[in-house]
Amino acid sequence: MAPLPPFSDRLLRWFDAARRDLPWRRTRDPWAIWVSEVMLQQTRVEAVRKSYEHFVASYPTAAAFARASDDELMLAWRGLGYYRRARLLRDGARAVVANHGGRVPRDADAIGELPGVGAYTRGAIASIAFDLPLPAIDGNVERVLARHLALRQDVATAPMRRAIAAAASERLDRARPGDFNQAMMELGAMVCTPTSPRCEQCPVAIDCQGHRAGIAMALPVRKPATPPLLVAACVAVVPAGSGVLALRVPANEPNAGQWDLPGPGVLQSVDEADFTQLTAARCGARIELGLRLVSVRHSITNHRITVGAHAGTNTSRARGKLEVLRPEDPAVPWTTVARKVFAALRTATGTSDA
Repeated sequence: MAPLPPFSDRLLRWFDAARRDLPWRRTRDPWAIWVSEVMLQQTRVEAVRKSYEHFVASYPTAAAFARASDDELMLAWRGLGYYRRARLLRDGARAVVANHGGRVPRDADAIGELPGVGAYTRGAIASIAFDLPLPAIDGNVERVLARHLALRQDVATAPMRRAIAAAASERLDRARPGDFNQAMMELGAMVCTPTSPRCEQCPVAIDCQGHRAGIAMALPVRKPATPPLLVAACVAVVPAGSGVLALRVPANEPNAGQWDLPGPGVLQSVDEADFTQLTAARCGARIELGLRLVSVRHSITNHRITVGAHAGTNTSRARGKLEVLRPEDPAVPWTTVARKVFAALRTATGTSDA
């Protein structure tokens, strides 16, 4: 019997034939690759496609993004969520300008020292943009290797992380490290999927220990997920001038810096009877609730939120921290919850504006 070709040879042959045509795979520009890797964290590929192309057209270099204001940053990142990623990316871009003349460094250690760049992103940029032989281990790669090695312990533990890192380094194709890393991610995303692995289509199934033992579906082992927290939140739609009252979300809250409708905050379940007092403490204005207009649903991390949007009236003499903004203004970085409320109101009233 002929010896089995190396893992990397089988994987790369499959990748060369089956790889998806994704916009960030058409470039070796380290800035564009960096952007794509940050966008793809905790976000579906299809959700990233359009945002990525718009972003790199607007900010084709690290120096261009380093100059972006907070509002510009949030508008550019709209629809992707987890805005902290965008702020860290801008911090990284500013470090590139300050310390590297505006060019993403070729040195792997220097890449790893940039703000917001962890081991995975460092490996992805270094290997894909510069052909440096570093593994890039994301959730897909972790799953592929846990199954291939039949690792039966929690993959979040230090020994299992070391085992997976060693396996990734051992299998890495030194001649094509960027393609190898992308192939591993592609295999996890398209074949070795979390719930329905298609082992019959896998190029490395023949020596996959998890497949042989019939336990691939049970791997990787992780501790049970935390049950979601159910939240019944409340906001007010308060007409004012040519728009509605809005609050700039405070720095210590999710969606910090974006504009939201007045309320105690969407992570807080609120009895409508307590709304006015809680909102006054946050917004500096006394908002009385009227009829419920619409309800929308939203998720932030493990919070599953139902937001009741009510007609509201400002009974204070002043607006406090509130400003008048137009719902339809494309230059305003409204929160996703606010945009969902405006969309629901347009649907309910049959109008083009909230």
